[in-house]
Amino acid sequence: MTTVDEVKSEVRPSWADLVGEDGSKNPAKTLAVRVLNYVTNHVVAHVPSYRVRHAWYRNVLGLSLGDGSGVYMGCFVWFNGPGQVRRNGSVLGARTRINRDCCLDLRGPLLLGNDVSVSAEAMILTGHHRHDHPSFAFETRPVVIEDHVWIGARAVILPGATVGRGAVIAAGAVVSGRVAPMTVVGGVPARPIGVRPEDSVDYRLDEPFHLFE
Repeated sequence: MTTVDEVKSEVRPSWADLVGEDGSKNPAKTLAVRVLNYVTNHVVAHVPSYRVRHAWYRNVLGLSLGDGSGVYMGCFVWFNGPGQVRRNGSVLGARTRINRDCCLDLRGPLLLGNDVSVSAEAMILTGHHRHDHPSFAFETRPVVIEDHVWIGARAVILPGATVGRGAVIAAGAVVSGRVAPMTVVGGVPARPIGVRPEDSVDYRLDEPFHLFE
C-alpha cells in the first residue's frame, strides 16, 4: 500500500489552482472549473450507470480507479481542476466501494487501498481552513486508507489521517491522526473500542454492481 509520509501539507489560498502565473485570478479558468464541478456533482453523479460515471472520473477528472472499484450514485467530489487531481495522484484501489451520497475530497492526495468499504454519507476530507492563520489559509493534507478498511455510515475522516489495514471506523465517528491496523474506533473524536480478528480480512469486495446504483 502506498504511503505519503514524505508528502508535506500545503498551505495556500483556496483558489490557488485558479490563478495565473502572476498571481492574478484567471476568470476563464475559474468559470471552467465551476462548470466542471457542477456537471460532475449534479449531473454525472446521478447518472444510473457505473460505466458512464467511472469513465468521467477517470478520463475527465484524472482519478485512478482500480479494477472492480465502484463509486455509487450521489457521490460529491471536491476538486480544484483535473490537472490538480492528476498531480495529486489520488487512487481508489481494486474492488474498493464508495457507497451512496459520500463525499470525496480530491483537493489533496487521497489514497485508498484494495477492498475498502466506505458506507453511505461518509466524508473523507483532505483540505480545511487554518483557524490559526491570519488569512484563514486553506491547507491540504494527504489521507491514506489502507486495504480492507470499513468506514461506517456518516463517519468523517479528517485531513492528514491514516487508517491502517483492516481497521473499522464506526458510524458517525470523526477520525484524525493515525488509526492502528485491525483496530475498531468510534466516537467524537474517535477512540479505540475493539479489535478486529486477523482472519476477518480475507474477503474480496467483488460482488457484481447492481443496476441503477
